[in-house]
Amino acid sequence: MSSLTRAIGGLLVAALIASCGGGGSGGGGTGPLNITSTTVNDGVVGVAYNDTIDATGGTGTRTFSVTAGALPAGLTLSAAGAITGTPAGPAVTANFSVTVTDSANQPQTDTQALTIDIVEPLAVTFTAVTTTSVGAAYSQSLGVSGGTAPYTFSVSAGSLPDGLALSAGGAITGTTAASATTQTFNARVTDSSAPALIADTKLIIVVTLEITTTALPDASGGEAYSASLEAQGGRLPLDWSLIAGALPAGLVGPDPATGEISGTPDPVCAAAATALTAQVIDSDSPAQSDTQAAIALTVNPAPLDITSPTMPNGTVGMAYNAAVQVSGGMPPYNFAITNGTLPSQLTINAATGQITGTPDTIETQTFDVTVTDACPDSVTEPVSITINAVPPGRNDSIADATVLPGNGTYSASISPSGHPNTVFDPDEDYYEITTTAASTVTVDINADVNGSPLDSVIEIVGANGVQLSTCVSPAFTSPCEHDDETLGVDLDSFLEIQVGGATTFYIHVVDFGSNARPDKLYDLVISGVN
Repeated sequence: MSSLTRAIGGLLVAALIASCGGGGSGGGGTGPLNITSTTVNDGVVGVAYNDTIDATGGTGTRTFSVTAGALPAGLTLSAAGAITGTPAGPAVTANFSVTVTDSANQPQTDTQALTIDIVEPLAVTFTAVTTTSVGAAYSQSLGVSGGTAPYTFSVSAGSLPDGLALSAGGAITGTTAASATTQTFNARVTDSSAPALIADTKLIIVVTLEITTTALPDASGGEAYSASLEAQGGRLPLDWSLIAGALPAGLVGPDPATGEISGTPDPVCAAAATALTAQVIDSDSPAQSDTQAAIALTVNPAPLDITSPTMPNGTVGMAYNAAVQVSGGMPPYNFAITNGTLPSQLTINAATGQITGTPDTIETQTFDVTVTDACPDSVTEPVSITINAVPPGRNDSIADATVLPGNGTYSASISPSGHPNTVFDPDEDYYEITTTAASTVTVDINADVNGSPLDSVIEIVGANGVQLSTCVSPAFTSPCEHDDETLGVDLDSFLEIQVGGATTFYIHVVDFGSNARPDKLYDLVISGVN
């Protein structure tokens, strides 16, 4: 083959390869050349911009260029399809066409019309009045600069004063609630750009600080007192002080943090009014303050009263010491018995109301005590004192029986149990009674009726321990033993014994329940002894 023939053959092969798209260089592929980007991102004046126009198909290297219109000022299109730069402004809608060309010997092209919106930076504006007061209707709207409408508003941090709310359209409305205080919050606006722009702005709505207390609750002399000055609005925390007037003696405050005035005012004979001037300062910058003058605080006399109509019980032969208790009035007090008498051997101290002495008689006395204070006011109340017999001790046999002086109520206790004359080994209480004449003596155990779980059993025996048989009316010929006053209902026991003259007998008490631990309490009531 001649050299001319080889040359012609080579040209034909090259042309065939080129017509099939097999040549070129760069990132091209096969198939028709096509720009696939139909939109590009919006931009913001002064904010760096970067977006890329994409294409498919074609052969070899693709080259992009603006073939109609123009990019916004500050932006350029690279041959590789990248739009970059910083929009210089002003806000504009730029319409332009981009053409892509591949590197084939017979180049393919494609053209796409595009739009870039360049907007001013997005910002919330709020030029309206930002002060309100409790109970006032509030209606203001947030504004917007930059970005692309429509806009959506929300609170992104903090909160509005109670009673107010921010709508999606940017309106702040409502009625300022009593609990509302000055609040700082972030208002956020989101626009409709692609991608969306977001802007947050810190805003403050000031709620006017006002003291709402015009008068404090009345106090009573000598009685604990606590009341607080109140305010509404402002920014918490608050700082309270008195700038005029003096608190009644015994009271302190206001507490700087809470406004509390507390203490125990001195007793008074007549109502005493005080006028105070209070000031409160909030924590805002600059701070708000409010002053309220002529805040009334009145201390009234506390009514004189005797608070111990029943005094503690006493015991025969044991020292007694208890005071008549008084509230209210104005010390010093004077105490006097104005009707009736104290129990035997007891006296009252006129200056202190202390009743002292060593009683020697089982009795209950009710008497009138009159207390006069320094105002002078007086009050009279009936007061009672009961003097009991000496409580019996442990008395487990006839030999160490407790001698009872006669009729009365005697308090006692008992531990482990057992029915008389059984194999149990009970705690046994013995009491000695002596009569001087014919008598019908009643012996009554009160335990169950007083809430004690004692299941008492009593018997009456002679000095030899033998059970007597002169019990139970009307015949008084029955054995002197008794268990339940009402079978299955009342566990207390009861006996009546008849004696013909001067005699001595013994009351024997045990617990039938076998469970008297710890000791169970009971009253032994004796009557009819002559």
